[in-house]
Amino acid sequence: MNSKPSRIDWTGRQGKIRRIFIESHGGRAAAGGRRDNRPRTAAAKGQLVKRGMACLVVLVLPMLVSVPRAWTRDQHLAEINEPVESTEQPQEGASPDTNVWTGSAEQKLFGLVTIWSEAKYAFPSFDRLPDLDWDQSLQEYIPRVIAARDVDSYYLVLMEFAALLKDGHTAVIPPWGMTNPESDIPPIEVQVVENKFLIVGTGETDEITGQRIYPGLEITEIKNIPVWTYFQDNVLRYYSRGSRQADESISMYYLLDGPRDSRISLRVKDVDGDFREITLTRNSTNDRGGQFLYRMLQWDPILESRILADGILYIKIAHFMDPKLEKQFLEVIDTSDASAVKGIVVDMRYTLGGQSTIAEKMIGSLIDKPVSTAIWKYPHYVAANRSWGMEPVWSEKHNLIQPRDGKRYLGPLVILTGGITSSTAEDFVLSLHYSKRAVLVGGKTAGISGNPIEIPLPGGGTFEVSTFKASYPDGREYVGIGIQPNVEVYPTQADIYKGTDPVLEKGIEVVRNWDTYKP
Repeated sequence: MNSKPSRIDWTGRQGKIRRIFIESHGGRAAAGGRRDNRPRTAAAKGQLVKRGMACLVVLVLPMLVSVPRAWTRDQHLAEINEPVESTEQPQEGASPDTNVWTGSAEQKLFGLVTIWSEAKYAFPSFDRLPDLDWDQSLQEYIPRVIAARDVDSYYLVLMEFAALLKDGHTAVIPPWGMTNPESDIPPIEVQVVENKFLIVGTGETDEITGQRIYPGLEITEIKNIPVWTYFQDNVLRYYSRGSRQADESISMYYLLDGPRDSRISLRVKDVDGDFREITLTRNSTNDRGGQFLYRMLQWDPILESRILADGILYIKIAHFMDPKLEKQFLEVIDTSDASAVKGIVVDMRYTLGGQSTIAEKMIGSLIDKPVSTAIWKYPHYVAANRSWGMEPVWSEKHNLIQPRDGKRYLGPLVILTGGITSSTAEDFVLSLHYSKRAVLVGGKTAGISGNPIEIPLPGGGTFEVSTFKASYPDGREYVGIGIQPNVEVYPTQADIYKGTDPVLEKGIEVVRNWDTYKP
């Protein structure tokens, strides 16, 4: 986890989003159980610049600055593409190594090349991007960053540049964080179901009720733009997670994000086929108080457990960021009546990442023999090998998870998965799946791994880049692909409208018929 002092309120909306896209998607550990978030020294950064473009300015040591004015991606789309002169003048008397944004061409270029160089020598998955010429992309983005009008526009260009790598652990985090503190969303949750953008959950407001907004309602246009086009241009352009299922679930949060209390127009299609127009306010507060949250943000409780019909124990996990999860999970195992529990269904469809050490200790209570973690593979850059025409050298590591000394559950085990199941949650899933200890039911997981390093950027932002690729112990890759469930089940629009849960129903069926489905 991040060991740096934090200025962020982790309990608020901004803090939760920050943790989702930084801690949860970068908090997994390889052999040592901890991320490497140590800031780079001036000397180390000097070497980085030498590797990239030796003619660049000296080191900039940025720190967090005040949050910039409110912005929207829509307002900047035209600006950041125009080949215009920068209107922001460098501050007089400011040297390149100050902790403030200067707006100089040298500073802008330094940030872009920092991203390019760090990714060129650390990013492990260029083989998944055969159509991407990273060096050519740098050349194409140089005039765009120099032309950026201000720090806001500059960071949107950097975010777009990093998104070319299409990786769930690789991204530019702007100075304002993963969400602008002055932005918000309407009180609805959107999910792609049957290739449609459906509302799957709503808050409690007069606006929602008065406009007959309900689960199963389809969004076809946003601001008179086809929804798929809008999603690509305003969300995936900056927040690419690597796999389609991750893009259509984790990144969906940004679909309607914008300045708080502003209004956004939607064209929707009712379940009976009629089209109509609605307008929503970007304010996630319910009329009776409390905030409407996406399911991946519903963290209280961190663990939910209850007995379903036929003695099936249902356990729902929110994330792996809190050590309390390990304690609560083991308490459930310890206090369960082994003779009464006919099977366990672990719901991880909306489970995010966190600390892999927590996941491994929980796995230990579900196994009777050692099981392997994923294999983590990372490259070494050796200039001499390159001059000799040799292939890059790779190393790999993994952990062996031992059975717990105390009480263990060894009966039927089903794990429900989906496109939000990511990072450390995928570590949990992979080990139990590969060892044939559990049956996976639902959708493909996000396909996110990588233990990123964090590099400061000019003006207060950071660049995070994956440092390894992960695979099953037998070599099967899942990063950018997702873990394939044993039994693939997805909800339909009719399910969303009726409030039925076919994934959970299938999971229960698998437990009841364990002899048929067991690995």
